[in-house]
Amino acid sequence: MKDFTRTMYSEYLNAIKNGFDKVLRFDEYLSSEVKPASFCLIRHDVDRRPGRALAMAELEANMGVKSTFYFRTREYVMKKDIILAIHDMGHEVGYHYECLSDAHGDVKKALELFAVSLNKLRELAPVRTVSMHGRPMSRHDNRDMWRGEDALARLREEFELLGEIYLHIDYTDIAYINDTGRNWQSGKDNKRDQVKSEVEANFDSGVELMKAIRGKNFPRMVFQVHPERWTDNAMAYRLQQIQDLTANLLKRIL
Repeated sequence: MKDFTRTMYSEYLNAIKNGFDKVLRFDEYLSSEVKPASFCLIRHDVDRRPGRALAMAELEANMGVKSTFYFRTREYVMKKDIILAIHDMGHEVGYHYECLSDAHGDVKKALELFAVSLNKLRELAPVRTVSMHGRPMSRHDNRDMWRGEDALARLREEFELLGEIYLHIDYTDIAYINDTGRNWQSGKDNKRDQVKSEVEANFDSGVELMKAIRGKNFPRMVFQVHPERWTDNAMAYRLQQIQDLTANLLKRIL
């Protein structure tokens, strides 16, 4: 079965449902005082092609799974009907911010942009957690706008958020698995989407990854998937594959 298809994604979901006691949204995890011993957090970064995010949300809902979708606020991504539909299915809608990149490193301006975009997204759905967008072609790491205890406190208090999932979660004993770069190796073709984890979770193929999930190798796991990358349409699959390979080449050059 081909990796990065929705058919294959349904197989991953089955393995996750059978392999963990809880499948959680990020708002559920951050608001819980007592963390379960066995859990999987499923996260989707909606960078582009929001229609594929909707299809993935429908697949998950049909399988009884709730996850978190982080939306950029670009016009071609933040589609009202899609966001409302995903929220109505019981999924969490979060903000995938890139304000420091947009502000060319100006933290004050970045915070102003953050407030405007967060409120804009909150007109469509409650937003309780946020996640930086890596923007590999930008020289700015968007997490840097929260440097310092005062900035982190402001994120929670002024913006009424549970947290920024890179900065408010201790990943030390959590397996962090993501499809960035169209592979399952977090250090390959992945400029910023990494966390500090002591759990080895790199795989040469989806077959190896599936074996690890079914074998219950990790009691705690984050499974991050970009919906734009997953399709059963043969032509769209090939086009996305070419785009991913091109993006990886550019990242290596830069």
